[in-house]
Amino acid sequence: MLHKFSPITPTFLKRFYVKSKIILKLIFNYKYDLDRFLKWSSVNFKLIDTQTKLKALITMDYHRIEKGLALKEPRAGFGSDVVGRLIKFIPEFQEKYGSDATILVTLNCLDAYYRFNLSQGIDNQELYQKIQVFKDNVDKTQANFLEGGVFDTTKADILQKGKVDLTEFFNSRYSIRHFSEDEVDISLIQQAVKMAQKTPSVCNRQSCKVYVFSDSESKTKVLSYQNGNRGFGEQVSKVLIVTSNLEHFTSIGERNQGWIDGGMFSMSLVYALHSLGLGTCCLNWSVEYKRDQALKRAVDIPDTELIMMMIAVGHLPEKLKIAQSPRKPLDEVLIGK
Repeated sequence: MLHKFSPITPTFLKRFYVKSKIILKLIFNYKYDLDRFLKWSSVNFKLIDTQTKLKALITMDYHRIEKGLALKEPRAGFGSDVVGRLIKFIPEFQEKYGSDATILVTLNCLDAYYRFNLSQGIDNQELYQKIQVFKDNVDKTQANFLEGGVFDTTKADILQKGKVDLTEFFNSRYSIRHFSEDEVDISLIQQAVKMAQKTPSVCNRQSCKVYVFSDSESKTKVLSYQNGNRGFGEQVSKVLIVTSNLEHFTSIGERNQGWIDGGMFSMSLVYALHSLGLGTCCLNWSVEYKRDQALKRAVDIPDTELIMMMIAVGHLPEKLKIAQSPRKPLDEVLIGK
């Protein structure tokens, strides 16, 4: 409800009142973001108290080793501090949570690191023995998991596999607000999510998740929290919610990284769905904290996760209208320096 001012209230007081209300709302919303980052991230390294946090730290460090090995001329013995942390983290993880894919990748990465240094005349037997001990704690049915480290390829192979006319592809994708009645098979959503998992993420930590809502009741409930789907929300076959988990981030400098990784992942997912012949509409989730909390409670999304957006998904009808949405002139976007 708008505040009713007296006819004689000075204009500057009216403006001050309105501005103060906006500032107060911003403070509460920024505090919501601050409190959650402090609570759920690993910015305080003394509180590595969840499997996700420890996994993120291990992933960050094994990927540092991978990046070092992928250089044109890796330096023999590089990353000893990183290897030291991994040797500390791996047994802690195995004791608490067992050995999952992250541990297997890390062990393969450390093995590649050991073999590289051996080729440079450095035989780190202490590291070798520790790797063997860690491998002994791995489920033998998973022991052939080969990912982790680096692999050889060629420019020709990359160019051949990546050969596609993206200009036409990008220009053919529109926000769709008119869908057919055909149901989208869940296998198409699975395929698109798997494609989107190739999205770059900070230190390969892959913080994103996708929640999919298919039945009429759950779709209606989710969409009731978002105002941009009026007039077409009832036609949507699937509603997706993309999130990014704060437990994957480790420093003050990464306070906004969840939005960056999550935004990139969301765009990859939208294009993946488009490549499979599906129509999509990105549904904005720029909301105040009370609505954010309400949606999470309604659909059981953990407080650790940032909601990026919803995505409406459906099959295209034979004929439809779409907004033209012209783009800015290139010289307003590309700035030479």
